[in-house]
Amino acid sequence: MPNIFELKITAKNIKAIYDAGRPEDRPPFLGSALFPETRQMGLEINLIKGKQGLPVALVSANWDTDVLYRDRIGFEALQAELPFFKEAYKMSEKLRQQILTTTENYQTPLFNEVFNDVDELLDGAEVAVERMRMQIVGTGTISIQENGVDKQYNYGFDTSTQFVTEQTLWSASGAKPFKSLVARIKAYKQLTKKTARYAIFGYDAYQALIQDADILNYFESLPVPLLAPTDEEIHTYIERRTGLKIILNDSQYVKARDKSKTATYFYPADRYTLLSTIDLGETVYGTTPEEADLLSGDSSSVLSGEVLGNGVAVTTWKEVDPVCVSVKVSEVVAPSCPNIDQIYIVKVLN
Repeated sequence: MPNIFELKITAKNIKAIYDAGRPEDRPPFLGSALFPETRQMGLEINLIKGKQGLPVALVSANWDTDVLYRDRIGFEALQAELPFFKEAYKMSEKLRQQILTTTENYQTPLFNEVFNDVDELLDGAEVAVERMRMQIVGTGTISIQENGVDKQYNYGFDTSTQFVTEQTLWSASGAKPFKSLVARIKAYKQLTKKTARYAIFGYDAYQALIQDADILNYFESLPVPLLAPTDEEIHTYIERRTGLKIILNDSQYVKARDKSKTATYFYPADRYTLLSTIDLGETVYGTTPEEADLLSGDSSSVLSGEVLGNGVAVTTWKEVDPVCVSVKVSEVVAPSCPNIDQIYIVKVLN
């Protein structure tokens, strides 16, 4: 007969907690608006249309093999495998024993400890996706280099025309960030034949913009001088002058397996990205091996398995030695970006 531990630490219960909703202090990432989630069966992502309609396939490799590299030109493959992410927590024998030998009234804090660990894995699944989405928006490509994986994903981003470094950096004496921004809006129009409607800013570039002397002088020269305009007031002024909506992305994360817990920006702090649309593509979730087992009815090796949201798999299983229950979170996912040619990145700081 299953004991209380195996009854509560199940994928079904984890899914129930997940479906209850996100806490208010965990709003969705910016990338979820730029790349809405979608699902597909299998491991391959379909053809991605890049700049000028050229087919651009994701560069990847079969699992458990050395990575294969593809040149930027001469694309042949029309499909590629989605990247695979997985990590697990092992509930220790000691914690398990504490739960089993504690009266029911005092088990809740111990179970909360377990579910908090699982929540960290689920957060990690979202972080892995957002990191890829912001790499596209902030660099035009995706690079995954961790845990022996070295994969580059080429979407057809043209660095010679779609990425530029300002000759006069915004940190330099006499720099005029707002005037520079206006010039890049015009350059965007010439390049894409579309009007820039949005600008995603990294933290440092954003700070340089809102401290621009020309902007501050405008507010100081009003009939009723405004010596300390709010960010919202500055945004309104810029949008009225340029038609551009300013979006600050200062969200941070910790890289996988970084024991120092160093905070890293999802979007590079030294630049901004002009966009004519926020409809850049989709976040495509494929089929994990765990979900494939569930679909085939083969779950003999696990205690339970569930698929959360659009494709994150949660699996729990009991190990004989050491006696414990493990929880694994996995996903097969990557963004598509058919509108890669609408991305224009401007680096303004070192």
